[in-house]
Amino acid sequence: MHMVGQRLKEARKLQNLTQKQLADLIGVKPSEISQYESGKRTPRWNAFNKILDALNVSADEILGREVTVVCDEEQYQVRLSKRKLQILKAIEENENLNEAFHKNPSRVAKVLNNKLKNIFPEGYDN
Repeated sequence: MHMVGQRLKEARKLQNLTQKQLADLIGVKPSEISQYESGKRTPRWNAFNKILDALNVSADEILGREVTVVCDEEQYQVRLSKRKLQILKAIEENENLNEAFHKNPSRVAKVLNNKLKNIFPEGYDN
């Protein structure tokens, strides 16, 4: 259950919300959010639904389930989380970035990683 709490925390941080802000949004005490994120407590169904809405995530994402995508042209299946699909869509919508990734995905990822380190020297993955 700890992974669920970690995913809740990550989703909350992606929305730039504090535990108190999220608690206020869904009508619980901040200590409950802390307990959910640490895995010490599981939210009731009603609270869980409110959290999902407030964080704009699906239950599948928080529970670690994946969406299966079938590509008829290639006859294979790919399992991606909703978040990964959002990232791919964002890349695809940027014509230059999309083209660069198609040409040399490893190099582009390395260059972007280095650029992010320069922009966020304190660590961009926190």
